[in-house]
Parts: sequence; structure tokens; C-alpha cells
Amino acid sequence: MQPEALVAALRDNGCVRLLAKRLAPNDNSKNQIYLGGDYSAIQLLPFGDLVEDDSVVASSKRARLKASVSFCWIGGDGQVAPAPHANLILYPKYPEVRLSGLLRGARGGAEEVIVSRDEGRWLFLGITRDERVIGYACGREDPCARWAEQTSSGDPALGVFRELPLLRDDSRQRVRRKLREIVEKGWIRSKRLDRNGEICPCEAENCGGYTLEAEMGIRPNSRAEPDYEGWEVKQYAVKRLERPVGQQITLFTPEPDGGAYTEDGVEAFIRRYGYPDVSGIEDRINFGGAHRFGVLHPRTKLTLELDGWDAAKSRVTSLSGGIRLLDGSDRVAASWSFASLIDHWRRKHAKAVYVPSIRRVAPNRQYRFGENVLVGLGTEFPLVLRSVTSGLVIYDPGIKLEHASGKPAIKRRSQFRILFRNLGSLYHRTEQWNVCLQP
Repeated sequence: MQPEALVAALRDNGCVRLLAKRLAPNDNSKNQIYLGGDYSAIQLLPFGDLVEDDSVVASSKRARLKASVSFCWIGGDGQVAPAPHANLILYPKYPEVRLSGLLRGARGGAEEVIVSRDEGRWLFLGITRDERVIGYACGREDPCARWAEQTSSGDPALGVFRELPLLRDDSRQRVRRKLREIVEKGWIRSKRLDRNGEICPCEAENCGGYTLEAEMGIRPNSRAEPDYEGWEVKQYAVKRLERPVGQQITLFTPEPDGGAYTEDGVEAFIRRYGYPDVSGIEDRINFGGAHRFGVLHPRTKLTLELDGWDAAKSRVTSLSGGIRLLDGSDRVAASWSFASLIDHWRRKHAKAVYVPSIRRVAPNRQYRFGENVLVGLGTEFPLVLRSVTSGLVIYDPGIKLEHASGKPAIKRRSQFRILFRNLGSLYHRTEQWNVCLQP
């Protein structure tokens, strides 16, 4: 296939990004497709929920997590054929990531290439907005292979992948232009979008993020997905736009999936580990405060710990482990499994842009956004766990039980946060952009 035909076919099928990997001899149907000895691949490829693979003995060194991939092969005629058994396999103990099941039950002309151990083979993966992967495989004599060799030679690698041009205008330029438009508007009335895309007033303290999202056309959703053109867009409050130095930034807000929090219920959890509101609000029990790794919290009497993580080698040693809150009797008060955290993190933070804002409340609530933004590029989940053990990422919940003696009302907000100045610990590379200047 000619490169122009491949690019056109991938665009026609909704692809917005194109990754390419030169296949090694061991990248074949028997040994699966190797995606790297780190977690970078899972920040690039969409997949379903990660679950522990029951077909492998949990105590084995081969213990692994598995997730389905919505995968299709595209042939030389531009037609797509599903690969219904495609899976992403994660071996946390190594760590190692692989693609498997690409040929089982599939058609589309890729079998001869994938089965082969020939040098010079290439695998192209087109990523669609609706989280599908469309693959094309070819040998060294294919024009697409020669195109990949020539096009990717000077580009920085994304793990085992190279990114090839697919759209005429890349997402980096689009997000810069959109942010420039917002900055040039000056003061913007506080607002938010509802789930139907309609503009609604917003008068809460945290409306800066909602206002920025509304300007970018980002509707609220319950899924942890990137916000705009594959970028996670985060607003943070500052005192002066000229010197955008922020405080704590919320990274993600996963609900616990284990411990007393789920076993006994949230109300019982708050009554056991919470404390009366310190500001004097009657009949309210709070569960909050900064919980740091290895430090007993003075109010909740809980300690944040990691189970199944080798800090020295920066790798997961047990798939049954995770982040845990332990009480004085070593009971797990709440926990977040590695599988759920990996899935949550990879969906939102492969590429992130942090936008400063200031606000004013008279004559009405308004926000103004700064032109100097921080960009985080290239992340993987072990960087999060490393930042937890070093005390940079904290668990800082805002959970409360109102009308505790009557008909109680529960507010849930479990959040992991980091100081703005420490954001670099989560990314392989950070950049400073002035969105009002040409790059």
C-alpha cells in the first residue's frame, strides 16, 4: 500500500493519531507483540478494563493483567476486519507490556507478516476518537515500510513507537490556538456546560476549571478520559498570572475499591474514621486532611501505605496490592487496587496542559486565564507510585456526612493531589508554553 492511501484510509475510519513500530524477530504470533519494558504503551493505546488473568497462577512470576482491545486490521483495499480476540497483556513484575490475539479469528491480510520473523517489518496502529485501534502490517519492501523508516528517523520515540503524521494539523497546535483564543478574551463570566452542551451559570468556588472546560467545549463526563484533542486540560488558581505559581493540584479522583469503605459502606466508614467538623458546623462529620505516605494522620488515625510495590526497583511485586489506608490495628480502612489506578491514570494523563487562572467576584464571578502554561509529556504509572512514596503525591479527601444525627447526606470526594512545583516528578518531560507566541 502507498503511504498516502494508508493515511487516507485511516482518516476515513476515524483515526486521529498514527503510531508505528519496527517489528523485531520475536514480534510474531507466537511470542506476541512486545510494547516495551515500561508502562509507556498503556498511555498511548486505548483498551478496556484491566483485570487479573485467571488463566495464570497468581503466585507465578508470569502473573499478569489483561484487557481487551477494540482492534481491526485494515487491508490494502482499505477494508477493515475485526480481530475479536485482541488483548493487551501487562506483566507488572517485569514490567512488560504486549499485544496478543491479533490474528485469532481475524482476517485482513496481516497473518503472513505477523507470523514471519523477517527483519524490516512494520506495524502501524491508527487510534480513533472512540478508542478503537486500526492496524496495518507490512514487510520491508512495502512503500509504507520505507516511508516509516524515512519519516521516523529524526523524531523522538514514544517508548517502542514512533508517531507519524496523520492529520494535516497536529493536536499540539490546535490546543495552543484554542488556549490563545481563551487568553485573549480577558475576563470571562463564570460558567459550565451541562451534559447536553448547554451553558449554565456557575457560582461555586471551583468554577475556574468548569469555565475553562466550557470555553473549550468540554462536556462533563463520568469516564476518566482526556479532555481536548487527546490532551488533559487542567486549570489551577494563582495570585498573579505574570508569575503562575500554584498550590495543590488534583490529579485524579478514584473511589476506593476495597477495605472497610466498600465492605461496610461509606457512612460506616465516615462514622468510624471521621471527626466533627473543625469549623463548628453542627451535625457534620468530616473525613479529610492530607494523608502522606508512612505518616499517621492526627485526626483520622490512618496511615497511607503501599502494598505490593518494590520502591528500590520501581515495580509492582503483587497484583493483589495497591494503595491502602491502614488503621492502628492494621485493618485496611480503604484501598485502591493497582489495576483500577493504572486504568484511571492512563486515560487522562499521557499529555497534559496546566493553565493558570485568577478570579474576581464583583460585579459577578469571572475568570481570566494566563498565557504561560505548563505541559507534561510522557508519563507512566510507576512515576505516580514513586511520587507517593516520596511524599509528593498525597491523598487529600473531601468526604463528609451532613445531618449525621438525622437523615444523613453523604458527599464523596477521594482525591490524590500534588503541589504545582512537584508536577515534574510525574512526567518524563515538561515544557513551558507561551500560547500567545508562535512556537
